[in-house]
Amino acid sequence: MTDKDILDDFGSATMRMVRDRSLDKFEKIQLGTLKSQKGIELHDLLSGFDEEQKNIIKYLVAESIDNTIFNFLFMFEEDEDKNILVSDVNVGEISDGLSGELFTEDGWINRFSQK
Repeated sequence: MTDKDILDDFGSATMRMVRDRSLDKFEKIQLGTLKSQKGIELHDLLSGFDEEQKNIIKYLVAESIDNTIFNFLFMFEEDEDKNILVSDVNVGEISDGLSGELFTEDGWINRFSQK
């Protein structure tokens, strides 16, 4: 695998397994399809909002998830003692900035997220 392939693999997995799953869970809460006690409680809280307010909340949730992923990746840029290995390669060393991989026009969110 090339360095680009390794970064793309990690970015794709991060978007699918972290970002998209988190947004899926919020959507299930919003729709009322989660049957856990917590899911029902959260759905009941959201049901008091109109559609515009729900869209704003969804936007804020997505921004919060993206910021959390950014901060998590930035931690690996700042602390040389922490590494993320993909195929025995430290992705922090082959990227010019892991956290910056998220937001560009050809970044991980635009290329790999389904949400």
